[in-house]
Amino acid sequence: MKIAILSDIHGNLPALEAVAADIERWQPDVVLVNGDSVNRGPDSPGCWQFVQQRGWAHTRGNHEEYMIERLDANYPQDKRYVPLFWMSSWTFRQFNGEVAALQSLPEGVSRFAPDGSECRLRHASMRGNTDNVTAVSPFDTIRAQIAPPPAVFATAHTHHPFVRVVDQTIVVNSGSVGSPSDGDVRPSYARIHWQDGVWSAEIARVSYDREQALDAFRHSGFMEGAGPMAWLVYHEWRAAEIFVTPWRQQYEAAVLDGQIDMETAVAEFLRAYHL
Repeated sequence: MKIAILSDIHGNLPALEAVAADIERWQPDVVLVNGDSVNRGPDSPGCWQFVQQRGWAHTRGNHEEYMIERLDANYPQDKRYVPLFWMSSWTFRQFNGEVAALQSLPEGVSRFAPDGSECRLRHASMRGNTDNVTAVSPFDTIRAQIAPPPAVFATAHTHHPFVRVVDQTIVVNSGSVGSPSDGDVRPSYARIHWQDGVWSAEIARVSYDREQALDAFRHSGFMEGAGPMAWLVYHEWRAAEIFVTPWRQQYEAAVLDGQIDMETAVAEFLRAYHL
């Protein structure tokens, strides 16, 4: 049995198309999407439609939840957060408000081998879809995050692909299709294999035409409509590094307190990082 797991597409349709073509050549028995097909990229509706047309089972990532939250016209209740949510608001508008299908996405998906052993997917951990499972997390932490332990636990969210073994469980992070953050700009996905009672996992990387993705950033309206944070997301895609997290650590509290506006805060950060 062969299972392909991809995640964190984030509106990057050219990358998704390349990964899908590579998956088709590998010919798995099933393809699963472990959350975050949408937001943080130029073409979330296109990526969502691509996945839906193929009937791939899909877990609910935190970015799908951001879309669902916007079905509440009063969201966010604390209006200080409005500038921080411009990007997800822009993505919501690209769906024309038609995100109800996202509400039916499950927290997790499992597939079982003929011997009954389980390959279990959660966007992050059993404790929530933003609870990072990392390549360097202590074993005790991971034991709590994946309990009860399956044969294979597939996580995502961090955009850092890895495979490690914790006790009797293979823990695999499929990385990111749309915006890897491990210094390698190539999309990644996980190949899971079961044969004769033995599970194995590996990470596959795929090259694609990044000029197509660049054109999407330039011409979709994302850079203009998604707010200043769009520039952080763009540079994450360009460099395969994380910038939103350090920006939030340095500037989010000041923005919420009204000490600095979003545009200035992002501009200062970009200058400091020579971006």
